[in-house]
Amino acid sequence: MKKFFATIVALIGTLAAQAYDFPYLILQSADGNTQAVSVESLTITFADGQLVAVNDNGSQIFTLTDLNKMFFSNSGDATGISTMESVGESVEAFTLGGLSLGKFSSMVEAKRSLKAGVYVLRSKNKTVKIAIK
Repeated sequence: MKKFFATIVALIGTLAAQAYDFPYLILQSADGNTQAVSVESLTITFADGQLVAVNDNGSQIFTLTDLNKMFFSNSGDATGISTMESVGESVEAFTLGGLSLGKFSSMVEAKRSLKAGVYVLRSKNKTVKIAIK
């Protein structure tokens, strides 16, 4: 358990040194839920197995054993999933692991053909991550 806390503290120290360009800290729990915290006047402390984040918006408490990942982001959108717009050019679909699922005549056709999940679609001019429900 001490190694876990030491790793978290080292990670935060490393991230804090590189965080000056990013306005949000994203915290992801083990179940995939994410929460964006503004880094403006952010103070992070650890007590009783919890991470306490305090900024101008108030304080938030996260249980350390539930945290899976922390990273800095330019956007408060913690998912990184773009909305899909209709584009008339062909796209190639990939799994998040990079496996090609084939080419489609448009993003709309790809969305219609793929099963529920998260995918990366690449066209000639744009690459987006999409979620299909």
